[in-house]
Amino acid sequence: MERRSFLDLLGKGFSLGFLLKLMPTGMLEFVRAQSSATSFQRALLVDKAGNPFRLSTLKPHEPFVFAYPYAATPNILVNVDAELPPVDVRMPDGKSYRWPGGVGPRKSVVAYTSICPHGYSYAAPNLGAVGYYKPEGNRGPRMVCCAHLSSFDISRGGEVKGGPAPHALAAVTLEYDAAKDETYAVGFLGNPQFEEFFRAQQQSLRDLFRTTARAREEVTRATVIPYAEHTRVPTTCPVIG
Repeated sequence: MERRSFLDLLGKGFSLGFLLKLMPTGMLEFVRAQSSATSFQRALLVDKAGNPFRLSTLKPHEPFVFAYPYAATPNILVNVDAELPPVDVRMPDGKSYRWPGGVGPRKSVVAYTSICPHGYSYAAPNLGAVGYYKPEGNRGPRMVCCAHLSSFDISRGGEVKGGPAPHALAAVTLEYDAAKDETYAVGFLGNPQFEEFFRAQQQSLRDLFRTTARAREEVTRATVIPYAEHTRVPTTCPVIG
């Protein structure tokens, strides 16, 4: 049973308990995640030519960027070269949500907002404060905000491994069609804090997009480009945790 079919059946009046008995493990993970899911307009991931972006072409540990759900909110997409199982992610209020793991041919591809939940620094086109750091030694793959050294384990739902960030990095919810090798962004798990971001970065976003309306323009086709092409001035910093 596909996720969309599951939601259609719920809408037609079938009970959740009845459907839970029918669904495979993957759908159970999906249901467990809904308590902290934020839905946005569904957007197809495309390359610079406008063709569907193929996750099968992603080389390990080469980060890419796509804007979603708004023109001014970039996310980092990366193949971590290992199958990633679902994990529970705990929030400061004691509640937790289920991150469904990696997607793609090897379930090794993940995507997270590049907005740090501490001070709302991000992978801006003019300064890449947040970036991807491949595994090194006993440390797994991380996203790190160089503003205050918050470190996030992207193999475990974006949980905080170091620094002052108050909670996990919000993960992009990706729908992957294996038969077509096509991917859609459909929302986020966790707390993406977009309104706080727009307030904190109001002036810099006006400088980049000229108007607030352009910065808040909703994305319907998300163009995926290499991180190095998106951010003119990437930063590097120590990885804590």
